[in-house]
Amino acid sequence: MSRTPSVGERAPDFTLPEAYGGSLSLSEVLGRGAAVLIFYNGDFGVICNVEMKQFQRMYEEFRRAGAELIGICTNSQFVHSAWKERLDLQFPLLSDFDGKVSDDYGVLMGGEGYLNGRSRRSVFIVDRDGEVRYAWISYDTSQAEEPDYDEVLVFCQEMGVRGKAPTDRTPDSSTL
Repeated sequence: MSRTPSVGERAPDFTLPEAYGGSLSLSEVLGRGAAVLIFYNGDFGVICNVEMKQFQRMYEEFRRAGAELIGICTNSQFVHSAWKERLDLQFPLLSDFDGKVSDDYGVLMGGEGYLNGRSRRSVFIVDRDGEVRYAWISYDTSQAEEPDYDEVLVFCQEMGVRGKAPTDRTPDSSTL
């Protein structure tokens, strides 16, 4: 597994297929503002449903803060499209089917069992210049840990529509 990019480092760029067709590049999103990359284990999972529904409830607040939400996991775009429709998600869900992007961000799980080849639940905020400004990663998958949604939103609001952070920080729960 690759090393997780640290706060202040350049975020790996990518282009991935979106649930409803087409593709989306990180660099394309950064041309409009900051990006909140939400890596998650899989579509239709109980905690993933909770997480994405909460991000959807806050979606307009993130947009007003100048940030675009982007969900990423290793399911196919076909599974994504069914799940996106069921949850009525307004933000892109990208298919990292081969796990390369999850690996580039250091959040691809290995080993045996159900979570092998899945993305670890994590959130990265990338500013308009392509630098990681915030990182949270759940390392204990048995605890069904969720990100601090309010903290992620407040950080985006502090960055403002310029998409640049006044200060960098990594949440205390992260072990980066």
